[in-house]
Amino acid sequence: MFKEERKFPRANVKFKIKVICEGTVILGEPQNYTFHTYTESIGEGGVKVILEKELKIASLVKLELFITSKKTFPIKCKGIVVWTQRVNPEGTSPDLFETGIQFIELDKNDQEVIGNIATTFK
Repeated sequence: MFKEERKFPRANVKFKIKVICEGTVILGEPQNYTFHTYTESIGEGGVKVILEKELKIASLVKLELFITSKKTFPIKCKGIVVWTQRVNPEGTSPDLFETGIQFIELDKNDQEVIGNIATTFK
């Protein structure tokens, strides 16, 4: 049986997030989309979200993550799409895609905040 091994712990928590894809793709055709959604899970290494469109693997995105604790504050960083999977049955709509995004430019302090969340809500 497959056991998933992660470098960083993950927490299944919901925070508002904006995912901005401005057409930068390492391989493939450029795409321009902005999504307003919620996190499904989050850890120091990245985030899982559900999007209405399938982003290509290796798409570079900007992220604005709205962490809520005593007050809401945004964490802004860049990421890269590392996996995507359709989650609605074929032939139904709307199309929904689980999307894994790896953080590639995340401030050390912000990484620590996310790490604390992942450890607390694990």
